[in-house]
Amino acid sequence: MPEELFEFEFSNPSQASIAMAAIGPEMNKAFEKRSKAFMATNKNVVSLKIVAEDTHALKASSSSYARLFGLMKTVFGQGLK
Repeated sequence: MPEELFEFEFSNPSQASIAMAAIGPEMNKAFEKRSKAFMATNKNVVSLKIVAEDTHALKASSSSYARLFGLMKTVFGQGLK
């Protein structure tokens, strides 16, 4: 099964926790049948691991989460790094 690990860095641990709390409810919904995502925080970094049944599902999930994290960085005024 293909998988990918992403790390999103925020300005401080509080922002990382807020981002994780905001994105968490979107994870592993019933419509995500071909991929699963797992998140963890370490200080100001949110780690996201996506495991998918195939590369197409991995790319779709990766794109969706990248958009969500990009939105969180925009909300915090940091832009995407």
